[in-house]
Amino acid sequence: MEFKQHLKGVIIAIFSATILLFVISFFVGHEVRVNKSFVFHQESDSLYNFMKDPKNFKNLVSGTDEVKISFLKKGIGVQYEGFDKSLHTFKYQVFDKSLGLELLYIKEEEEQAIFKYRLNPKKAGTLLEFEKVWKISLNPLTKLLSIGVDEDIEEGMKLDMKKLKQAIQNKVQTQ
Repeated sequence: MEFKQHLKGVIIAIFSATILLFVISFFVGHEVRVNKSFVFHQESDSLYNFMKDPKNFKNLVSGTDEVKISFLKKGIGVQYEGFDKSLHTFKYQVFDKSLGLELLYIKEEEEQAIFKYRLNPKKAGTLLEFEKVWKISLNPLTKLLSIGVDEDIEEGMKLDMKKLKQAIQNKVQTQ
């Protein structure tokens, strides 16, 4: 009789955990959004022209120094083979009137994220509004595990901006 009670308790626990997992996943979104603003002591038009050029891609996204990129036709983006042997694509969408840029990140033909940049001219420089929107799987367990990932994304954004600022400084010094 004791084994049946134990088995019944295990089944109830598994069922309860499954129900709880699905209930929690309804309250967790399908994407993670992180917004940050950065100040550049650079004229907005020249900064925008630098950022929207796919030739400067490695200065926008940290962790791409070692990869060999290929340019997509008509200058619409870049592509490279990652360390995991998968194909990574960043498609560029430029918005000249609003000084905006969107990079659509695609890994193995599946949209993973959108990186959005918008430049706001100010008296002493430029305010760069940067947003990363990462897609999250519909899998309830994956959604649950993604709850604390926004701090990691924010740290990545800081590295991206540090890299961009360094590239801009190098460009100004060589001119």
